[in-house]
Amino acid sequence: MPMQNSPYNVSRASAATEPYPDAAKIFAYVAFASGAMLLTVFLFLMPRTALADEAAAEPIATLEQFIESLDSFEASFEQTLYDTDDQPLGKSVGTIKLKRPARFIWKYSSPEPQLILADGERIWMYDEDLDQVTVNDIDDRINGTPLQLLMNAGPLSDGFDIETLGKSDGIDWFGLTPITQSSDFEQVFIGLQGATIAAFELRDNFGQATQIIISDFEKDIQFDDALFTFDVPEGVDVIGLDE
Repeated sequence: MPMQNSPYNVSRASAATEPYPDAAKIFAYVAFASGAMLLTVFLFLMPRTALADEAAAEPIATLEQFIESLDSFEASFEQTLYDTDDQPLGKSVGTIKLKRPARFIWKYSSPEPQLILADGERIWMYDEDLDQVTVNDIDDRINGTPLQLLMNAGPLSDGFDIETLGKSDGIDWFGLTPITQSSDFEQVFIGLQGATIAAFELRDNFGQATQIIISDFEKDIQFDDALFTFDVPEGVDVIGLDE
């Protein structure tokens, strides 16, 4: 099940009628209020709002600094997909290695072996059971996903609207909404625990959610670029390679 008191639980519990976390609902309400109401809020709540913005800015700055300084890391993960009724559809485990710029290896070990590798320009998705590799330009596959925020050294605010959701069970949670309308995800949650990534939680445009629990996180690994080269196995079909 999802982590107790995580954004996943809070948002999914009311997903049928209220698709956004409380903070986002408040923001949406204010954004669509009348001009007179906005003026009233500004006049009477300006000091309190300023203090709230200042308090929220500090953890967001911490998140941005953490992401921008993340040149490389490796970790293990446990990934669970949930349907629109909060029921688990499947669980998988594996490892990830990442090196900026634009290189990573996302390897599933169970229930079925699968490899997703980025070599700096393309993403190779290798399904061993199908003897098939699908190749895409890297930008076509990562926009609006957690890999975008991990792989790009630029400011998070370039790709996401960010809000702080507070701390739960020792994890500082943040909500990130992709700016691009072409993203497959409606919202991404990221949890930091000290100087490590604890979890990701993603909600897609179909009401399903994916939780990724991170363990054995280690940053600043000296990976050789050659590690992120995909050699097509003999006899495997390649789809999308335009050479």
